[in-house]
Amino acid sequence: MELTNRLRMNAELVPVGVRVADIGCDHGYVSIYLAKNKSCRVIAMDVREGPLSTAKKNIAACGMSDLIECRLSDGLTQLMPGEADTLLIAGMGGMLINTILQKDPAVLEEVQTLVLQPQSDLYEVRKCLLSLDFFIDREAFCVDSGKNYVAIRACRGVRQGEEERHGQTAPYSEAELMYGRFLPETKDAGYRKYLLNEKAKYESLLRKLEMEQSGGCQTRIPAIMHILDLLEQILW
Repeated sequence: MELTNRLRMNAELVPVGVRVADIGCDHGYVSIYLAKNKSCRVIAMDVREGPLSTAKKNIAACGMSDLIECRLSDGLTQLMPGEADTLLIAGMGGMLINTILQKDPAVLEEVQTLVLQPQSDLYEVRKCLLSLDFFIDREAFCVDSGKNYVAIRACRGVRQGEEERHGQTAPYSEAELMYGRFLPETKDAGYRKYLLNEKAKYESLLRKLEMEQSGGCQTRIPAIMHILDLLEQILW
């Protein structure tokens, strides 16, 4: 079974041997990969009966039914506190991910690791993670079918003596909330290309707005200039 670039990126951020709840498991490919290649016990959960039924068939066909349990669930509603120490939530909008994380605090309290791959609103997701007392310890970037994706791994609290190693000595800047801290620190070449493309896109938009005389266009200029300033702060 071959995972797409996006699915493999998400799976590789999950620690080995954990009890993971795969929220929004779709057809179960990542759940199977985690059980088969990373010795995880998995609860595969989806809000839709169709994909979950397909996931059950795929899991059975791979002989992994003893390691993967399937549940119909809206977010974490069918997960009991302590059943999973790791949550994988991928392929959803960032604001929906935040809602899922905040809706069931008793379940989240027992979770030690989050692997999140938002489709949007990464600024809000990073902000939410920090407010929930998780620290971001790794991020990954990939291109899949021409689209850019970022995945975030966050762990609960900061272990004593590890504040500096995990970048916790300074609060996140606005630029880091928007574009991350770890991918720029590791000088990820693919991510740099993405940031440069974003910079070129906003510079082109700024030139067009500056040529327009309408009041509506002029009022957009400060916001575009602010985004360009954030990109300059984060680029290396």
